[in-house]
Amino acid sequence: MAANKRSPQGNNSPTIKLQHERPRGKTFEETAVLILGLLASVMLGISLFTLNSVSGPLANFKVLLITASASFAAYGINRVSIEKLAPRAALGFRIAGFVAVVGMSVSGAGMFIGSFAGIVYPDVQLRVLDQAGQEQTDFIRAVHDAALVSARVAPVAQSISDEIEATAACEISESCLSSQGNGGRGEIAIALESLATQAGSVAVAFERGAFEREQLLDELNDLNREYQDILADTEKTVTARRAALQALHSEMTQMASSLREALPLALLSNFADDLRSGTTISGNAAGTQRLNAFLRDLGGQLNDALGEVESDQLTPPMFPARPGMIDSLRYIADFAAIAAVIAVAELCLPMALFVIAYLTMVWEIEKRSPARDDSEGGTPDFDGLIDLPTFAGRTNEAFDQNNDQDSSARGRS
Repeated sequence: MAANKRSPQGNNSPTIKLQHERPRGKTFEETAVLILGLLASVMLGISLFTLNSVSGPLANFKVLLITASASFAAYGINRVSIEKLAPRAALGFRIAGFVAVVGMSVSGAGMFIGSFAGIVYPDVQLRVLDQAGQEQTDFIRAVHDAALVSARVAPVAQSISDEIEATAACEISESCLSSQGNGGRGEIAIALESLATQAGSVAVAFERGAFEREQLLDELNDLNREYQDILADTEKTVTARRAALQALHSEMTQMASSLREALPLALLSNFADDLRSGTTISGNAAGTQRLNAFLRDLGGQLNDALGEVESDQLTPPMFPARPGMIDSLRYIADFAAIAAVIAVAELCLPMALFVIAYLTMVWEIEKRSPARDDSEGGTPDFDGLIDLPTFAGRTNEAFDQNNDQDSSARGRS
């Protein structure tokens, strides 16, 4: 009795592990998710360090904290989706599949945006500065056009001023425009004298700014060449180039303001509009008509000399602000290859692992289902390659017994 009793120590004895048994290793999905999480954290860390404009221990700690938090969140969502939610989705729990797909999509999209924006950020800054340089070149071209217009308009303005003064003198002496009386300072003569004074001030303004225009144009050309040289200097960092270009842009803005004063195109354009609008002489409709016809002809000449150049074109473009993370997404087409690689790592591969885990579980369930066992135990189908007669179990046994009896009878005989 005592020998048959089992000691409590025997029940609690540890299980003996055989030497040839190996511990279960990580599956491919687990290994892939782990490696993917590590690579994603490295990419995101590099991206955030590139995007961060502040340096120092606290700024670096913030970047590391954000990187660790985002990477762990993405890794946790991917692993739980693949190991926990995929089997439950295969068992028919549809909400598990929906939660897994939504969670992996959101986390993958966030990791993709963060990684892509930082990796291409230096190139995006160069693209923005290149566009600013092109706008700066267009501004210099507009300044040259305005200078050519000023050279063409100055003699026209002086000629119009002289013609108005001569007509006013003729009206005072002989009434050559109004054709009423034998001269005198009537309303038409007074109007012509006022317009002659205005035309003379415009002509003087152009003559006074001629030397200043030439000097400012030379300085602007020098600054533009320096601007393009700094922009093409690959030995300097993007941050250093941006600071130098911003300083040059401030100088060019000040010169543009001085140049607008030296090129009074707005004053000349307003004077041309006044000439074409004409004036009204009370009680003298015929004289008003002749005076306005004379003024409209002069306004048309001045307007033709101005051409299509306006004073608004002499306003320098704004220096671009430092691009942000979302601004980098506007250039995703220019960096399509990089975006595709990051999308595969952050979105496509985790989703593919989820689908593989889901289909694997579905296949295991299909193999172990009773309906499949019954179908596999039936009569094999050889697709018509051979024709085998089917016999019932009893018929075959009786047929075999009869054959045995006939054989024994032949042997006795």
